[in-house]
Amino acid sequence: MNDITAIFAFLKYCLGSKEDMSMVIAGMDWQELYSFASKQALLGLCLEGIERLGKEYPEELKQNPIGRELVMNWMGKAQQIRRQNMKVNAVAGKLFSMLREDGMRCCVLKGQGNALMYPNPYSRTPGDIDVWVNASRERIMEYAQKKFELEDDIRLQHLETSLDGVPVELHFFPCSMNNPLYNARLQKCFKRNADLQCSNVVGLPNGAGDIAIPTTAFNVVYQLTHLYHHFFDEGIGMRQIIDYFLVVNNFSKNVFLDTDFSNQPVNFSNHPVPLSKEGSTFSPSPSSSGSGDVTAPSRCSEPLRSKDGGASKPSPDCAGWDRRGVSGDTSSASCSSASGSSITSVRSAAVGRDSGWW
Repeated sequence: MNDITAIFAFLKYCLGSKEDMSMVIAGMDWQELYSFASKQALLGLCLEGIERLGKEYPEELKQNPIGRELVMNWMGKAQQIRRQNMKVNAVAGKLFSMLREDGMRCCVLKGQGNALMYPNPYSRTPGDIDVWVNASRERIMEYAQKKFELEDDIRLQHLETSLDGVPVELHFFPCSMNNPLYNARLQKCFKRNADLQCSNVVGLPNGAGDIAIPTTAFNVVYQLTHLYHHFFDEGIGMRQIIDYFLVVNNFSKNVFLDTDFSNQPVNFSNHPVPLSKEGSTFSPSPSSSGSGDVTAPSRCSEPLRSKDGGASKPSPDCAGWDRRGVSGDTSSASCSSASGSSITSVRSAAVGRDSGWW
């Protein structure tokens, strides 16, 4: 088994695969795995997998042990990722509350919403906070000029600023497509579904606050479009692939696997991630060593982030403000579903036709 095959088999294991890992462990180059995970912003997730290996394959690990120095370094990086997640969660909750109190309906895209789908939400390397504000460009610009210190880089899709040292992007719309006809259709769908996304409120881990995130049905389309944009304009990292895998996996559990389509229509309009405000069952407690103050490093875009003004050359050092020094390189709204939205076939489920998408 070559290195890349072993690495991808291990990533499947980290995401819950039950396959036998004996051969993978025997052929694994742990230093190579660390380098790969560092470049792809997956150090936290991979450490979770290593800890699981220690419980399920202790004898196999003795035959091909991970060096003590490597393990200690890995644990240190994972602890930094945990602390940074705590910082970003706190700022995301604060930002969402501030926007809602000022009458700006919004939802947090990707990022900390995606982290809630991970086996351990503190294991995902965080990036900046992307917030879709359901308002006109003019209103968002006017609001941002009063509340934030704006940077010069204001693009078609978003403007950039920061809050408490964490980079923030205020989006006028979630994403765009290069084809003007497809883009017009996509923007129409975004507008039609905006109110529901801004109402899908979930609780962040450890009481960090509440944020609205897109429903799973929305994310299946939105995040695939985001990946499509990255593929042509700049590139896609493994963290983005894993994020979308978890979105699709969650969507399939909510829509397909637990549904008998032959007997009754299914409400498709709102399938939030399991960690919802009303039914949260998972709230991991960060270690005491992760409760101190966290200083965010200097700004840098999230890994391989595309820009509407044209793709910039990705830099190995430009991997997210969170990754520098880590990877080595009162307006409340309850989750509601739109009345009359249902699907009656697998085909309509796949594209969300009856949910108002197309």
